[in-house]
Amino acid sequence: MSEFDAIVVGSGFGGSVTAYRLTEAGLRVCLLERGKSFPPGEFPRSPHDTATNFWDPKHNLYGMFDIWSFSSLEAVVCSGLGGGSLIYANVLLRMPDDWFVNEKADGSCEEWPVTRQKLDKHYDRVENMIGVQEFPIGQHPYSETPKTLAVREAARQIDLEPELVPLAITFANPNQPAVPGVPIDGGENNLHHKPRYTCRLVGECDIGCNFGSKNSLDLTYLSKAKDCGAEIRTCSEVRSLERTDSGFFVTYKRHPEGSRHTVTANRLILSAGALGTPYLLFRNVSAFPGLSTALGQRFCGNGDFLGLVLRAKSHENGTVSPRILDPSLGPVITTAMRMRDKLDGGTGRGFYIEDAGYPQFVNWLIDGGSQRTLVLAGRIPRPRLESNRVEGLLHPAKRNHAVHRRQARLQLYRKPAMAAQHAHHRSSARRSTDGTAPGRGCSK
Repeated sequence: MSEFDAIVVGSGFGGSVTAYRLTEAGLRVCLLERGKSFPPGEFPRSPHDTATNFWDPKHNLYGMFDIWSFSSLEAVVCSGLGGGSLIYANVLLRMPDDWFVNEKADGSCEEWPVTRQKLDKHYDRVENMIGVQEFPIGQHPYSETPKTLAVREAARQIDLEPELVPLAITFANPNQPAVPGVPIDGGENNLHHKPRYTCRLVGECDIGCNFGSKNSLDLTYLSKAKDCGAEIRTCSEVRSLERTDSGFFVTYKRHPEGSRHTVTANRLILSAGALGTPYLLFRNVSAFPGLSTALGQRFCGNGDFLGLVLRAKSHENGTVSPRILDPSLGPVITTAMRMRDKLDGGTGRGFYIEDAGYPQFVNWLIDGGSQRTLVLAGRIPRPRLESNRVEGLLHPAKRNHAVHRRQARLQLYRKPAMAAQHAHHRSSARRSTDGTAPGRGCSK
């Protein structure tokens, strides 16, 4: 049995930062991650491997995508070293100053106890660690990205100023012009010991970047944590938590062999995600007798909405022609326009509209321009999700409410091709008067 000063459960944005800062401060830290490591070049791409890239240990699936389903909410979360940073779209917007308010029933606003000014130094620190860059729109070939140009043009047509969003992507080496696909200086200095390359503009941010261009947490905070002495254990799913006189006793299951192991620590940090952490608390309610009955309530989505742009046209000199937006060229998101709210002189809530894209192979599925394409799309296998009930995980006072969790099972089927060039629509992160937590409206 291993003993540590602190055990961190989960390696997403909360766990990775915590593990690094505690290790940096001199503590002996053990980080437990249920998923496996995904070095650059090892994210699945073939139809067969993609169809099995789901998290469902009962069916011997240990992939990235874990799908949860509730009565009025569904979520896709990531299982893997680096958590959600492996599949998010890299955007690190800072929430605007005047959105730090609580809205009252009479239409007035009350300031949050935390202000943007208080957070700016922390924003700075995170951006420095992750390595934020903007899309280099002023250079070739970036200046010819159709979806980026379309959003910028649309913004100006409605008197809004488009902005390049800060991205956790490496487009260029320090003091060098941006060039797609060149080696990143010192890129091999990560816990995978794998080389990395600047962004190749292939739109694969949301399924794992095989070139190491995305500055995900395994390549940043977790690599730093390991350098400082943190012990990182992947394929280690926490099953039980017990209190001891000096701290906590944690039992976890090793995948795929199924062996059980234990670790102890004075401190326990649960950072298994918005759904994973309540799941662990409900599962181990006897170790936490003081849990509030509010646990597991008042969830909301992260404020994102997807819209579709279909059959885009160009109008020039009285001539109408198809406008190719080429969603696979570039990272998933590059630019945004901020829609004004009441405080900005607009109406209703403020939000951002961003471009969005997808990998090139998805074009074979959604392009309805030829019968041959539709036939090929129909033959690509995709997993069917089977809904299973998870009982007895709620707080005792809430056991009459069933939680549904969708777990992926390998069952291939044919799905009709769908057309989708989508714009990303992000709502503002305000807090309502009933205490509902805001969505993570400024990160994706």
